[in-house]
Amino acid sequence: MPWMPVNSEDNKGGNIAIGVIIGVGTTVMIWIGIPWARSFLYCVPAAIVVALGLRYWHKRRPVDLIQLGYKDNSKRD
Repeated sequence: MPWMPVNSEDNKGGNIAIGVIIGVGTTVMIWIGIPWARSFLYCVPAAIVVALGLRYWHKRRPVDLIQLGYKDNSKRD
């Protein structure tokens, strides 16, 4: 069987690194290649602040998946 790369729960550091590389690369391409899209990049700091705020919020107030309607199908008979 040929080797196939997969995303696994064990490799969170690699996933974060790939995300950062893609994010920085996209930002640089837009900044250099599309001058009229530079104003779009000014919303990136706001997006980071919102993401960090949501992370802070959810670390202190966990989401109850049962109240959201999640049903664990693996435990059904």
